[in-house]
Amino acid sequence: MAFTSKLLGEGQLAIATGTLYTVPASTTTIVKTIILTNSDASSRTVNIYLNSGTNRRITPKDLTLGAGETYIIDEVLTLEATDTIRGDASAGTVVDYIIAGVEEA
Repeated sequence: MAFTSKLLGEGQLAIATGTLYTVPASTTTIVKTIILTNSDASSRTVNIYLNSGTNRRITPKDLTLGAGETYIIDEVLTLEATDTIRGDASAGTVVDYIIAGVEEA
């Protein structure tokens, strides 16, 4: 089995909770880092979840990011096929996210 280091997901959080990354079939993923950056001039709240059948928070509830602030989740998460990382923010298109890790197929 081959490990492939890669950018797993990137974009901007929406107001409604949405899927940021889904583990492909027959794959194990190790998430190494999730970076959240508030590009707005106002404070915003964010929520990031691991979903393996049920949403489980991986950030504090309604984590507040000040204007221009970055929050880094530097905990290793191991995900199995079809598990997802989901997220939302208090305002759409102002909180950027980057998810980095490795996939093993």
